[in-house]
Amino acid sequence: MFSKRKKKAKSLKELFIDCSKSTKEAFHSMESAVLAYVDEDFILAQEEANKTIALEKKQDRVKEKIFERMFSRETMVFSRSDRIQIIENIDKITDKIEIVVRKLLLYQHSIKNPLKEILKEMATLNSVIGDDVHNLLTNVLDDFESAKDFITKITDLRREVREKQWHLQKLNYEYQQDDHLSFRYVESLAKYLMETADRAEIFADRVFVLIYKYTL
Repeated sequence: MFSKRKKKAKSLKELFIDCSKSTKEAFHSMESAVLAYVDEDFILAQEEANKTIALEKKQDRVKEKIFERMFSRETMVFSRSDRIQIIENIDKITDKIEIVVRKLLLYQHSIKNPLKEILKEMATLNSVIGDDVHNLLTNVLDDFESAKDFITKITDLRREVREKQWHLQKLNYEYQQDDHLSFRYVESLAKYLMETADRAEIFADRVFVLIYKYTL
């Protein structure tokens, strides 16, 4: 009989990449959930929301593996304390993403047309931010200069999300000032989408500080 070959454990670097990949995928499934929700495909929205929640849990397992390996002899560019900061900030982004889809699961609500497109745009911009967060993490492990480009992209995209939020708030007052339930629901959903983009920018800002710390 042939003995089963033991599967090689992933390196610490690979686990970091897996962690950011889960965040990227959570951004994408969150976008799909929001788009389905505003189009009133509530079954698909629920499926995508559940996928997002599962990705958050999957990331937690990867985070646990990273912490188990944190004090091994594996070397990385960053110190152990800075590695912890990176992973904690990635995890906080995914936590914000989960809040968005949890909001969708609370209540099936028909959103008025002028507001639908802006919510879709905010969700899609967030999804692009998710790609850039993943690219930032994978690049900063090897190439600081390339990583800086993604920091700029995340900052610019977050600014676009903020502009969309202000526009949506204006329309929300115009179209729903007498419908308090609808007004509050749209307002809070936009708020959570904004907080997700904010959290990504915080991550990018902290990586920027680390780059200069290790460049000096």
